[in-house]
Amino acid sequence: MGAAIQIVLIAVVFAAQIFVLSFLTPVRRHHFWALMFTRYPPGEYPRLYPIPRERIQRRLAFFRPMHRIIGVGAAIALAVGLIKGVPAWELASWMLYCMVVQILPLYIGLPWSMKLIRAYRAMPPPSVRSAQLRPWRITDFVSPLLICLGLVAITAALACSVLAYRHRPQSLVMVLLCGGASGLLLIQMLRLVVGPLPVVRVDPYMSDADTFRIRQTRFRNSFRGGMIFGLYFALIQLYFTHLIRFDLAYLAIGISLFFQLFGLRITSYQGRDLETRDFSVYRADGNPQPTP
Repeated sequence: MGAAIQIVLIAVVFAAQIFVLSFLTPVRRHHFWALMFTRYPPGEYPRLYPIPRERIQRRLAFFRPMHRIIGVGAAIALAVGLIKGVPAWELASWMLYCMVVQILPLYIGLPWSMKLIRAYRAMPPPSVRSAQLRPWRITDFVSPLLICLGLVAITAALACSVLAYRHRPQSLVMVLLCGGASGLLLIQMLRLVVGPLPVVRVDPYMSDADTFRIRQTRFRNSFRGGMIFGLYFALIQLYFTHLIRFDLAYLAIGISLFFQLFGLRITSYQGRDLETRDFSVYRADGNPQPTP
């Protein structure tokens, strides 16, 4: 592929990354929160808001301008790169640097998200609760095919770590990083396969069907992550030990597209959850409201 076409391809993916990560997905997340506040006001659905709505709105208002400022900065970086005529690999590296900054608000907001989850779990339980006494198996949530794909991919990454070190011992640091991460993922998946499942209830009021659906998504994502990261770790180790050859610009494009699709998937899941979850379980019934 010619250098000019490669530059155009990177620029298109870079522009899409700016739009998706800094404008589209943040706007959709804020829209879904606003829609939930409108459809399910705290006065009628007190158990849906273990943290007061005002605090949630202030948090959302804090991140809204941050996404926009980062997006404008990334757009300036793209424009400067095109005007200066930087090489394709350099423009691709700028794209990845900007992507790291674009997803920074998600990391900053992670402690608050964990606090919200803990607040849900700390709510006083309902007076009448259903109990599920059957032992759960991982195959109740995840298909055997996905389990096998995740285990095979992450095992292949570990095998590539051994191969990379034997072929090029000076790559020890990279082998330790990729191999260590692969080993941790493999241990996590094996614990789900052979050990007791961590089926902690998300919150005491969520319906059984919604609780099952969230657990299923969480367990499936564990094996999907093993499959994706296993393939990535294997590929990157084989490249840096010169066992395979490809243009790093294409790897940067693939990483950018992955995070864009991941962001779109998260917001799509939030929208689908808003439309399908049984919110009637959070209505007031005369019991004391939980304190945040």
